[in-house]
Amino acid sequence: MMFHFGNVAVALFVLPACPGVHGFQLGSRMGAATYSQKNGKLFVSSVTVEGDSGVASEGSSGTPPDMKAFASGYKTAFQEVPFNLCKPSSGEVPADLVGTYFRCGPAMFSAGSVPPPSNSAVKPKTTPVPDGQDPDRMVKHPFEGDGAVLGVTFHGDGTATSRFRYVRTNTFTMERKKGQKLYSGMESTREASAGVGNDFPVPLFRHHLQPGLNKKRKNTSNTRVIYWAKKLLTLWEGGLPYKLDALALSTEGRSQLGGILKQVDPFGAKGAYDSVKDRMLFYSNRQDSGSSELVVYEFNSKFRLVRENEGKREAKLPGLALLSDFAVTDNYSIFVQPPVTVNGLQFMMSKEPTKTLTLEKGASLLHLIPRVDSSKNGGEVKSIEIPFDGDVEADLQFINAYEDDSGSTVVLDVIRSAGGGKNAGSWPWATSLSDYSSSSSKKSLWRYTINVSSGNVSKECISDLQCSFGVINPNVSAQNHQYIYTAVGSMGSNVAPPQGLAKFDCKTKTSQVWLPKEYEFCGEPMYAPRKKTEETSKSDVNEDDGYILSVLYNGKSGESELVVLSAKDLKAGPMTRIPLGLGIPHGLHGCFNPDQETGWTADEIERRAKLADKMEKRGNMWNEVKSDFSGLGLRLDDFDEYFGDLL
Repeated sequence: MMFHFGNVAVALFVLPACPGVHGFQLGSRMGAATYSQKNGKLFVSSVTVEGDSGVASEGSSGTPPDMKAFASGYKTAFQEVPFNLCKPSSGEVPADLVGTYFRCGPAMFSAGSVPPPSNSAVKPKTTPVPDGQDPDRMVKHPFEGDGAVLGVTFHGDGTATSRFRYVRTNTFTMERKKGQKLYSGMESTREASAGVGNDFPVPLFRHHLQPGLNKKRKNTSNTRVIYWAKKLLTLWEGGLPYKLDALALSTEGRSQLGGILKQVDPFGAKGAYDSVKDRMLFYSNRQDSGSSELVVYEFNSKFRLVRENEGKREAKLPGLALLSDFAVTDNYSIFVQPPVTVNGLQFMMSKEPTKTLTLEKGASLLHLIPRVDSSKNGGEVKSIEIPFDGDVEADLQFINAYEDDSGSTVVLDVIRSAGGGKNAGSWPWATSLSDYSSSSSKKSLWRYTINVSSGNVSKECISDLQCSFGVINPNVSAQNHQYIYTAVGSMGSNVAPPQGLAKFDCKTKTSQVWLPKEYEFCGEPMYAPRKKTEETSKSDVNEDDGYILSVLYNGKSGESELVVLSAKDLKAGPMTRIPLGLGIPHGLHGCFNPDQETGWTADEIERRAKLADKMEKRGNMWNEVKSDFSGLGLRLDDFDEYFGDLL
């Protein structure tokens, strides 16, 4: 049905939600829309258009994404940016946006593409070549690319400072010196048709199953960056985190978190924040063919283990637990373990994921692991089967979880994957929508409600839009939240790459969607609160009274910019666009720290960047910093632990 108001046409139409349930849906292209439910069905309530748009079919935007433009976002970043003073190309940087945004992701798809310093004693055998020119140097899946971190600091004066550097992992440094690919342990897995195991762009199978430090398990440190207690860490599932200097983004080395971890310990790629207790939780998952040993660590605001139960909770899980995400509530850490069978012979012989593991069609296990200060369930793990509805709960992207007032019910919001087909193919991977659809799973927004005492689990599809990278305002993490922000595809419920941004109101059942041009692609949205003032400190601040940040890649120009949107009025689109001075490959997960301690001046960042470059040019020592000073009996982390406030 079409209504005309002057020269503006507004379409009113009904879109289908997830099968059997009702949720939010998408409708317009190159613009924005607001949606609401009426009598159990979804209606468009308002439309804002930025350019030509139309609705071709239910759940479709009408204008497919430019997939060649999208594929160009998987291009190796051959240059780093140690320091760049940025000014907006449109709009103004809000004066109350102060702090630093960090984002991590794979950025090197042709191994050894950043040569060592010119004065290095070791010279690479080959020089960097364009992506695709030497197939032997190309990774088989974008997730295998070496990690790099983007940092953008907002100074509160209308300017921002950006920098972009690779994480100097041990494997990055070795391939950098040789100028060739040295790690191929996951290639047979990536070349197989493993369904969601090789999901695009982030697979269920994250690493080789050979434990410890070895050439088969390449720690790319490319999945997530976390700033906590004045420490900047990059994470990758299955290996130690790396510690970076937050100003220059220079790598200080592998971190054992002050001696808590051993060098061979695996470490999870997620940190879950408890906003009530002001704690950060991490996990370590040691997998074996018959069982898995999970340890959940709780750190206080000084990055020290909390006192209760020595700051950790250990749990033994049945079978080989494929875990890559989790959430926390007041009393629990929550994990979901998909049903996997293990080929015992292959586990002993090869430990290659696709040869060793089979994802079964069946019920997944939801594990409620009591927090270190909780006496729930006598401190024992409570495992609950999630009813199987035809799609396996595998590789869920956790957004947030909370308990009701009585503590008897847990609510968990996630992005759920369904399907998944062939492998991603060869670089540049998804150059057509059909290729992308066949290698990427359908992802939608779901809510799980768990009755802790009875073990009953109910599911509700919040939105059938193709969603990725769900986040909330971290100030309500582990609490009842109202708003969820995600990246969305432009083809409604059909599989398409992340492109626009969406806001879902879990109370009013309405949503807002903003879509850029067909050759522009947003990554993960990140909530950034307004700078606190004397007035806002005394009054209650609405949950959406802040900004949404996202890196937007322009496939036509090959460059990236940071877009700033109002979290309250997301459908209005970017209020500010900040060119970053280079094309940054499609990334993964990040964080925003609003504290004054990360509102460094441009001069401070530039001085630290020059020092980092100078240190690297002195030779190989800086690149190969270990997390220990054996002669002194101290680890690098110990200096921060004991002298951090003085340094």
